[in-house]
This record gives sequence, C-alpha cells and structure tokens, in this order.
Amino acid sequence: MSRSWQVIPGGLAWGDRRFVWGSRTYVMGILNVTPDSFSDGGRYLDPAAAEEHALAMAEAGADIIDIGAESTRPGAVPVPADEERRRLLPVIRRLAPRLDVPISVDTYKAEVARAALEEGAAMINDVGGLHRDPAMAQVAAAYRVPVVAMHARPHGDTAYVDFWGEVLGFLRAAVDRATAAGLPREMVIVDPGFGFGKTPEQNLDLVRQLPRLQVLGAPVLLGTSRKSTIGRVLDLPVDQRLEGTAATVALAVARGVDLVRVHDVVPMVRLVRMADAVVRHPHWDEPAPAAPGGAPAVRGAGVIQLRGLRFVACHGVLPEEHTTPQPFLVDVDLGVDVTAAAARDDLSFTIDYAEVHRRVARILEGPHRRLIETLACAVADDLLAAFPVGWVRVRVAKPEAPLPGPSQGAAVEVWRGREPRSSWI
Repeated sequence: MSRSWQVIPGGLAWGDRRFVWGSRTYVMGILNVTPDSFSDGGRYLDPAAAEEHALAMAEAGADIIDIGAESTRPGAVPVPADEERRRLLPVIRRLAPRLDVPISVDTYKAEVARAALEEGAAMINDVGGLHRDPAMAQVAAAYRVPVVAMHARPHGDTAYVDFWGEVLGFLRAAVDRATAAGLPREMVIVDPGFGFGKTPEQNLDLVRQLPRLQVLGAPVLLGTSRKSTIGRVLDLPVDQRLEGTAATVALAVARGVDLVRVHDVVPMVRLVRMADAVVRHPHWDEPAPAAPGGAPAVRGAGVIQLRGLRFVACHGVLPEEHTTPQPFLVDVDLGVDVTAAAARDDLSFTIDYAEVHRRVARILEGPHRRLIETLACAVADDLLAAFPVGWVRVRVAKPEAPLPGPSQGAAVEVWRGREPRSSWI
C-alpha cells in the first residue's frame, strides 16, 4: 500500500487513511523524546519506551503521532541539529514500520525534518511557521508532505499592535511561502500558536475567536494541552490540567477546529468524539417509528456492509492458540441514513470504509483475547462509539476453530444500537 499523500476532495489521503476537513476533528498525539519538556520531559527518552507510548496512543485513536526532540518551553536551551537527530531518528525507525497512522516531526530545522522524512516521518510540524528556517518550505515541497505552520513570537514578546492582524498576516505569509516552494496549498495546515509569545488573555482569545482563521482557507490545528495559560487560570500544576485542557478542546471543536494536539489521548479522543457528535452530525436524531414489517420509516435509511474482513492473529483458550496465528473473518453491518451522502456524493456525509477496517484491525490484531465473544463485542462497541450510526451488527468467525469433529469453524454475532431493534434492517 502506498503511503504517499494525495489531495482528495475536501482533504488529504495517506494510504487508505482519509483526512476530510470538516467531517470530524482529528487528534494528534504528542510524543516528546526530550529530557526537559515542560510536561513529560525524560519519560520517553528511551526509544523502546517511546515506541510503546506511540503505539498505545494509536491504539487509543490518535490519528497522527507528533514526535519532538527539542523542548520549546520558555527558558529551554536550544538543541543542536545533531543532538535533535540523535534523539529523534531511532524512534522514527522503530515506529515507521509499525504505525498505521502518519508520523509528524515536530521541528523548526529543515535539516532535521529532511532526515526524519528519510526515516519514515510523513509530515512536518514547524513551530517556526516556515519563517525561522527559510529552507523548511522547500523540504516540505520536495517530499510532498503536509506541513503545519504555527504562529510564534519569542516568549515574553506580547506587545502586538494588532493582535489578530499580525497572527493572520504571519500565517498567510507562511501559506504563500509553502505554495511558492511548490507545495500544494491543500497540504498547508495553520496553527495560531497557543502559548507562543502571547499573554493568557491573548491565548484564550485564540480559542474564543478561532473561526477568524477560516479566512486563510486552510485546515486549523490547535495545541492547548497542559499549557501554562490553563495553569494560570486554574492555579494548577502541569500534572493537574486535564480538565482545563478538555474545556479548551471541547470549545475548539465547537468552533470548527480540524485537529487538536494533545498529551492525554485516551480522554481527549473520547471528548472529541462526543463533541463532534453534537457539533458535526445533526443526523444523530431519534429514529422515526418503524414501518410495518420492521423496515425503517426514515427516508434514506440503509446499511453499509463490509464482508469477509480477513485477519491472522492469536486468539483462543488453548495454549497453542496464544502463539500460533490462525485466520479470523469479520462481517460488519452499520445502520446509517444515507440521504445526505447520496445527495452530495460526498464521503464526509457517510462512513469511511477504510476507517472501519482500521478499527476492526486494531482490535483483531491487538492483544490476545481468549474468546471470540470478547472480540465481537469489542469491535461492535468501538464502531458504535466512533461513527454516527443507529446500530452495528458484527460477526466474528474462526474458520479453523479446534472442534472435535469436521466443521466450518465457529462464529459469534453481536448487535449494538441506539435505535430499537424493530427499526433495524
């Protein structure tokens, strides 16, 4: 499968993974391989620990893993490019073959970005906003990868003449710089730089007036996670800022943000899914009464069916099933209202089949489970939580189940739904 980036209607594709802006909010998980980051410095310096944490974030639902090897906190000592590469590249080498989500490299140095892309990184998160290192735009264009251009001023430099005018002007210049280098405009993401050269009130105003960034015509990323403005408002240390972060993320989703960059992936993925359900999916309505015969009365109701998804994994009760892989087949039915998608011929109004497959694969190819009942329930629960569907039906089959006589194996089928069973197809 090709892992190159493609521009698609409404967004970007990386392999079979789709980023359709406006359809939902995507989550970027933070991995700091630094000794001095303000929040988790030193925890993931060891490449094995970094690898384990990144895989856990992807398993929890992160759409992108952002790896940084130089702290940008106030007072941090700049790191030479050689040292940044020494910390960064071993982690990327370990992760690139294993992750099914893009790796972003968090750096403002073009030579570090280039080295990371050579090792398997797939995008650039430039806190210098394509201004600090003039060669960064050329690197992004040469490798044809998305770049996040963040607005930043030196810490403490908060005397703006026209705050929003200067932020927008800086980011507009970054977009122009990228396109002048040959990068498609669709591959530029903007970040207003919460916490970088701004007072707490200015930071809060970024969230309050986030829609002002829409004039740039680019997807918007926001990174508020655990930052000092939250500590100032709540008078809390860095390890107690989860709820404050959650508030800013929820408000950002309500204001149309496209990506959020977070440390605490598990709770933030849940929060984003819930906020998206409120903000972006008006078709999560109470189902209409079922028509005679059990057929749904809602116009456009239908079923998306994925059949025979095949995985090879180790699940089962017997000792040998813990170590000897065997095939599993999964069928999925998703109850959806297809009216909007059919009318607009637009993926963002329906279910991305590839995303369904990735979620099923994450469970089937994940940790050992003794029972296929457990697998089927885990898949059904995950899909119901992840997508705007009325109901889910999942069948997990084990064709080579160790039964005492000739057979075609064993299977378990489970249902989950928000709608009454009488309205299911």
